[in-house]
Amino acid sequence: METTNTRLNGTRSIKTSCTLDCWDACSIIATVKDNKVLHLSGNPQNHITGRTLCSKGTKHTHMLYNPNRLKKPVIKIHNSWHPIGWKDALDLIAQRMEHLRENYPTTALMHCYDAGNGGLLKGIDQRFFNAYGGVTGPRGSLCWGAGITAQKYDFGDVLSHDPADIVNSKTLLIWSRNPWDTSIHLVPFIEKAAQNGATIITIDPLKTATAARSHHHFSPLPGTDGALALTMASILISENLVDLKFIDSHVKGFSRFCEYVKAFTPQVGSEITGIPVRDIVFLAQAYGTKKPSCILLGYGLQRYSNGGNTVRAIDALAALTGNIGIRGGGVNYANRRIPPYIDHDLLQATGLASHHRQYPRPGMASFIEEAQSPPVKMLFIARTNPITQAMDSNHLAKAFSKVEFKVTMDLFMTDTADQSDIVLPCRHFLEDEDIIYTSMGHSYISYCNKAVEPDPWIPSELWVFNELAKSLKLKGFPVKGREWWLKKAILPLTTHKGITLDQLKTGPVELPGISDVAWEDLKFKTPSGRIELYSEKAREEGHSPIPIYRDINPKPTGQYPYRLLTPHYRHSLHSQQFVLVEDGVLPVAYVNPDTAADGGIEDNTEVFVCTRVGRLKCRVKTEESIGRNIVMIYEGWWIKKSGGVNQLTPERETDMGCQAAYYDCLCNIRSL
Repeated sequence: METTNTRLNGTRSIKTSCTLDCWDACSIIATVKDNKVLHLSGNPQNHITGRTLCSKGTKHTHMLYNPNRLKKPVIKIHNSWHPIGWKDALDLIAQRMEHLRENYPTTALMHCYDAGNGGLLKGIDQRFFNAYGGVTGPRGSLCWGAGITAQKYDFGDVLSHDPADIVNSKTLLIWSRNPWDTSIHLVPFIEKAAQNGATIITIDPLKTATAARSHHHFSPLPGTDGALALTMASILISENLVDLKFIDSHVKGFSRFCEYVKAFTPQVGSEITGIPVRDIVFLAQAYGTKKPSCILLGYGLQRYSNGGNTVRAIDALAALTGNIGIRGGGVNYANRRIPPYIDHDLLQATGLASHHRQYPRPGMASFIEEAQSPPVKMLFIARTNPITQAMDSNHLAKAFSKVEFKVTMDLFMTDTADQSDIVLPCRHFLEDEDIIYTSMGHSYISYCNKAVEPDPWIPSELWVFNELAKSLKLKGFPVKGREWWLKKAILPLTTHKGITLDQLKTGPVELPGISDVAWEDLKFKTPSGRIELYSEKAREEGHSPIPIYRDINPKPTGQYPYRLLTPHYRHSLHSQQFVLVEDGVLPVAYVNPDTAADGGIEDNTEVFVCTRVGRLKCRVKTEESIGRNIVMIYEGWWIKKSGGVNQLTPERETDMGCQAAYYDCLCNIRSL
């Protein structure tokens, strides 16, 4: 079994994989000598990510060897940090957990986790806490939840085409997505499609790097993408650009949908979206006539309170035109092909829990403050930095302060770690072993072979939970090693696809026996077996059965005249790589020159960006790429490093999927 390649100069090439919660889950080759990573490069065995790493990937060694990285547990005593040994730290945590279990329902412990560091075994903490008795865990999403729910209503599951299939498209709508910044491995396929004659169209309120490289860019007002899609649908229907044969065979609810979209005339759509009538008509005609047509969806358009219905409206365009189940088509949002072949019940074991309670990720602060029977007495935080990334950071920090005992596991002293009582360091993925896959893009499964040993020794998270399980005498949590868990977790993959753990260790493996085309067999997983423009399930769950448009609230006012957009930064995965930013550097608030002039705002000056829940000191930069009456600040910047844009975002939830509606946020800019 070849997992490494040793050269004459003593260097070794070790196959591993990026664990960032990203579209690409890049396969990586680490060049190592004398227990030190010298270089990282892409592994060409993965035909999607190839030899290229993004800037975040190349920074992994900077994170691994950062002098500020946590290497030993620390405990807060009288508001200052002190080192503590691993045994003493885990003994204290176990004592607090035992005391809680004796005096409260175990849901008095809140387990806060997300996908900050990917890997199959990272999810073992869910089984641990269910074996403990069941705790308060998260529901919903800070990332993609509204769109996931929407596509499940429409198709029954969430599948995408292989990224390489983009080259077969004749019209490509890149809708609220910016591959040139956040998914660079799509770029060669987009460029190849253009060389083949495809028309590349970007729809985004910001003129992104992707928009600048497209044939056309259309900029709807923030939160009006759903109205744009419904207007396009109305034009497709009125101009007979729909595929009636496909609709008759594979679509449910066409007549009811037609009736609803009649009101979305080109004029009405233009008034709502701010896009001229001629451009909306062009968009609809281009998508409906120059086929196959592909839509690449980003996550920003579903971070409004109407986000789920927006995705459903866009899905409808593909259903109307028969751009589903064909090469070069599809509505590509996420790609959940691999999860059915993983034994999630083994890793989660929800049946072990005697108690069950959930908190909404978009409303974490309010839940902690308001929880009763029992109140939240303890927090255990892993793979996430909620003080920076969750909504209303100041409110959340206040809520945290009321919780008696807080434990965080992380590589660094993040904003969240600072609020904790004990912080446990964890391994970097180059020091650990695990299985990686993405549910966003391609269908490769990779193994993280350990590249180097941690120095000084840092245990794996599995070791930590094994030790706690022994202290707490948890019957439902077998104290086993990594290989035991991984082999069992991928048993469905081995049984149905023949892929073994030893095979994965030799390099990335593409899931065999699946089509490059989503829904190629046209067998949808909805109750009707069709694409459901009319969804009874949506109706039963309290939503409109057909995709509708509702304007987002609140409306701009004199006090808060601008919309705040907080997209992803090219050089950091959420807050992670912002640890590398120098202290004292201010985040940048980007505004249109006309917006700045109207508000008397001077370029390159320091200001406060203010909302009803907080303010943030920023430096203003004027750019033509920003739409009028929009303020754009990249998310992820740490509060302790003078950032923290979620100090500005109030707790708000989308129409479905319990998704954080970050973009339903109004702001103003004020002089210091």
